[in-house]
Amino acid sequence: MRTVLIGAVDFNKEHFFGQHFDCVIAVDAGWKTCVDCGVHADVALGDFDSLGYGPSDVPVVRFPSVKDESDMEIALAHAASLGTTEAVIYGAFSGRIDHTLANFQIMERFSRNGMKTVGIGSDFAAVVLAHGANVDQHAPSSLAFCSFDPHVLGGSYAPYFSLFALSGPAKGVSIHGLAYELSDHTLLADYSLGLSNQFCGKEAEVEVGEGVVLALFPLDALSFMRIA
Repeated sequence: MRTVLIGAVDFNKEHFFGQHFDCVIAVDAGWKTCVDCGVHADVALGDFDSLGYGPSDVPVVRFPSVKDESDMEIALAHAASLGTTEAVIYGAFSGRIDHTLANFQIMERFSRNGMKTVGIGSDFAAVVLAHGANVDQHAPSSLAFCSFDPHVLGGSYAPYFSLFALSGPAKGVSIHGLAYELSDHTLLADYSLGLSNQFCGKEAEVEVGEGVVLALFPLDALSFMRIA
């Protein structure tokens, strides 16, 4: 089951309408984004404090504004309860770096629990890979790209691919087919080794043996990628 969650900021409308989803969740003020862009939401979820009013003409799951979890975290938990195997997140990465970091943390949590999570920014995509102890056996642990001409990539991230360890060292990290390769390497969370690798027109693969990594790359490269 492929579910999309739509937050309130930087909604990539053009990319969204080129995709297919089984369920659309409007997250808090993301409801207004849906209305403004002509997106039909199956459910609206949140405390709606930033929106200032409750959505109408759609099922609503409302939570109090004083709570420990963010609206996006609650929304991903709701998506998991529906049987979601892949969650695609729009409108969650912006100049509010605190919200952006929180959403990366949430992606890590649900990836550890076996859900594929893909974040869509204005011109980049984010994917979390996880493997090893305390990680669900269905968690995505590798991604691959078929060969393509990197000159087709646009935006400020082209032609770069960056990989960061989350929540401590990531062991057994291998990168093949990018400009800079690694084999069975330990990627540390307090070093920037994985920054600004590059696509170079070859088939490419990234995998993690133990731990969690965050991959960031041009949105245009997403159509050439598969997650396993």
